[in-house]
Amino acid sequence: MLAIIIHDIYSSVKLNEVMDIILAYPEVDIFIVSKATSSAAQTGVPEVEKKAFLRGKRVLYIPDLKDAIELLNLDKLYLIVPEKLSKNRINFDSLKTEIKSKRIGIAISAGDASFTSRELDLGEPVGLGLDSLFPPAAYAAIILYNLFST
Repeated sequence: MLAIIIHDIYSSVKLNEVMDIILAYPEVDIFIVSKATSSAAQTGVPEVEKKAFLRGKRVLYIPDLKDAIELLNLDKLYLIVPEKLSKNRINFDSLKTEIKSKRIGIAISAGDASFTSRELDLGEPVGLGLDSLFPPAAYAAIILYNLFST
């Protein structure tokens, strides 16, 4: 089982961009919006829920990353961070295997900074080989392309 989690998002436009990427990959079991604020919370979440409903996808809107771990009973949570925050890079080959037998969450921070130290303690911080922050849709596209397009 694979859950893609967008965390700390404030822009409805960015949230919709991530949803469009998620919809292109039927292998994603659930899309989770965690700690949304501003226009993402007011208009973005209802818009992505509507898109998901029309395409038969599941969306869950929760207040924090802890809720995702508890509600989905995740075996492992990967937190995507810039290289300077983790020496570990995501291993797509082992991740493909894990998804088949475990409940895996991949969290992408959409805030102006990465995850807080408290949030990093909830899972395994991993990098993608990128040294700075990119838009959340870029991270989602890189991850899902590497997992499912070969």
